Amino acid sequence: MADTVLVTGACGFIAPYIVAELARKGYSVRATDLPDANFRDVEGLPCEIATADLLRRREADAVMKGVDMVVHTAARMNYFLDRASYELANYQVTVNTCEAALAAGVKRFVHFSTCDTYGPPSYSPVDEKHPQRPLNLYAITKLYGEQAALRFHQDKGLPVSVIRPTAVYGPRCVYIMGLFLALPVMIRELGVKFVPLPKEGFKGNMVHVEDIAGATVFVMEQEAAIGEAYNVSDDTTMPAGELIETVLDSIGVASRRVLPFPDLLVSLASRIGSHLPGVFFTMFSDYLQRGWDRVVIEHGLVPMLKPRFDPGFTAFGRGDYDFENAKLKALGYQLKHPDFKAGWNESVRWFEEQRWIPPIGQASA
Repeated sequence: MADTVLVTGACGFIAPYIVAELARKGYSVRATDLPDANFRDVEGLPCEIATADLLRRREADAVMKGVDMVVHTAARMNYFLDRASYELANYQVTVNTCEAALAAGVKRFVHFSTCDTYGPPSYSPVDEKHPQRPLNLYAITKLYGEQAALRFHQDKGLPVSVIRPTAVYGPRCVYIMGLFLALPVMIRELGVKFVPLPKEGFKGNMVHVEDIAGATVFVMEQEAAIGEAYNVSDDTTMPAGELIETVLDSIGVASRRVLPFPDLLVSLASRIGSHLPGVFFTMFSDYLQRGWDRVVIEHGLVPMLKPRFDPGFTAFGRGDYDFENAKLKALGYQLKHPDFKAGWNESVRWFEEQRWIPPIGQASA
């Protein structure tokens, strides 16, 4: 009889990919989220759907019955949440889920953390031994959750593994693509055909959502991964200029890396930007959304992308956000999408096919 795996936060962006990967490998899957969550992306997958509020211990215990393994993705990421809401979602839910998993005697527990817990890098590439000095409430409370899960392993024997994804992209992605794809499309819609770019820029890497799912299931299956944390990133480390060039090329906008990149000025602007009042980010995001609404209406698009700029994005201007994946690969995981450009272009074609963005041939004159 196949092991049953509970996937929490099933209605998020990443969890449906994990459900699909687990089902593909023959596991029985139970997908859970809040009763009022939208289960659209998991309803067509071979899994049991069970609603639960994991802040309620009785509900956490109930949804854990008969479960052999747990993948805990449930969390909140909204940079305008108050501290109490963050702590409930990212820390207390983790504690409740760990307690319920321990009581149920599960044999594996994979906890989702984030590379944001490292904070501004003190060296590059960032490996799992890098100090964790998170700056914002999201990253701070995610670190609290990670530490809580590892304490359950160290003190009570819960077989926990932690994964720390970097910025995730891919089909159905809304958060990253809202800025990294919708905004360039808006520039194209203004009739811009050529963009000069920085020659270099701070370095970073991203990861395809299918590799998050693949790495999660792989780590769950490895006894050697118990008590360990793993960065999940692709193999493509690139400066900001190359990243933007790849994005623009994917939507048919020509560019050339010719501009100097003033590291100190960009870093200073990033630090100042991170301290701007929330109303600034709200107003700017509203402005972007109005512009995107015009694109959606003109081309009859599906209104799924929501371009926004929040304090979390300012971190990209502080230094090299390049995360080392050697530990994960040494464990034996092989990336499905090691090359960013190939994975990105494939993802953009999906957004075009689903009419989330206008195809290249439909750009406004």
